[in-house]
Amino acid sequence: MKNIFLIIMVCFSFSVLAGPGHDHGHSHSHSKNEVSKERTGEIGRQHIQRLVKKGKLDSSWLKSTFNKSEKKVFGKNTEWVVTFNNKNGLKGKTLFIFLRLNGDFIAANFTGK
Repeated sequence: MKNIFLIIMVCFSFSVLAGPGHDHGHSHSHSKNEVSKERTGEIGRQHIQRLVKKGKLDSSWLKSTFNKSEKKVFGKNTEWVVTFNNKNGLKGKTLFIFLRLNGDFIAANFTGK
């Protein structure tokens, strides 16, 4: 049972930093549990720390600066897009973190798409 769980987690981890066309075709919460714009920056920072720990981002992202949070519509779905800037980033200088309206992590990438 542990092996099955490990395999599922490994497969999921490859989608953490989705490529340029990460999927926006999933359902989103439109409930009263929507997080505030201010809270999205805190949530984004927590995901940066998590992604650095997992080796998905270089450690320079721990010193990145919050840029902005905004709602964007992808197809029929609305998501929070939270951006951070890092002039020392090895793969990119701007990181886009996509969150469901309730604050759940969707994906992160350097393209914003």
